[in-house]
Amino acid sequence: MTAAGIHLGLLPKGRTATGSELLKVPHFDQYNAVTHGRFRFVGRDRYGNEVYVLGKRTAGPDVNVLLERIAQLFDCREEICPVDTTFPINPLMVSGGFLSRGLHLVSLGRPIVIFGTQIAYPFLKDIACNVVKGFHGDHMPKSCHSINNERLLALYVCAENDLLTMLLAGRHLYPESGDQELLNWAADLSFSGKIGSLLYLGKADGYEHYLIGAGKQPDIIAKILKEVRGLLEIPQVSLCIVQSQISPSLLLLIMRKLLKCINRGQGLSQLERLLLNRYMGKITESASNIKLSILEGILD
Repeated sequence: MTAAGIHLGLLPKGRTATGSELLKVPHFDQYNAVTHGRFRFVGRDRYGNEVYVLGKRTAGPDVNVLLERIAQLFDCREEICPVDTTFPINPLMVSGGFLSRGLHLVSLGRPIVIFGTQIAYPFLKDIACNVVKGFHGDHMPKSCHSINNERLLALYVCAENDLLTMLLAGRHLYPESGDQELLNWAADLSFSGKIGSLLYLGKADGYEHYLIGAGKQPDIIAKILKEVRGLLEIPQVSLCIVQSQISPSLLLLIMRKLLKCINRGQGLSQLERLLLNRYMGKITESASNIKLSILEGILD
């Protein structure tokens, strides 16, 4: 928020902002759970660019990679300029923010947030100034009027170690495959699930199917994908965001992590197969519903 304020000229560049100046910046030290994964408009800079801030919880700088890859898929990379501001964040900003926004102890936490922000201010100023400086060259975001609307994509939001989403995508692509064949297919996929990772799987129902990594924040990443689709004016029919509603059991999660270390990439164990077999009916039903939704135009 502070870097955006500096970018827009709401905060000074030649000195550290005072506490009262920081509090005048929209959304400063304000929290609402609904804002995570949402782009909040802050203002328009002197070049005409719209400036937004994005709440991404613990998703980190890999979100920048995610945004760039989505834009590249639709040939409109020049329309966005993702800026990561996580580096200057210090313990005072985190602890003060927790007290102020998490525990609602504003009188105690806000002064700590302000002090921490003032310590980080020179670094945030450098980030903002470097972004603005880049607009003088060839990196200025441009209006994208040539989005490839003929391209149809289905992105399966896949968390780390999320075999259920891989199986769901596989069942959509290969509805006639047997359960064991599908399990073998998923086991052979080389996909980390790291935020920003992208893996092309194949084409079905006119859509190119991809796995897109969501790390440990699949709900946040799904929201971000839908938000960036709107900001880039990508038609909803051109970009379908698929998030599995099948929740793995705690036993499957623990077993997956343990056996992944033990097997060292040697495929699925018999115990994993036994646990996953219990989900195949739900996966088949969910894949059928997704297929029907796409055909009927009832997307995410």
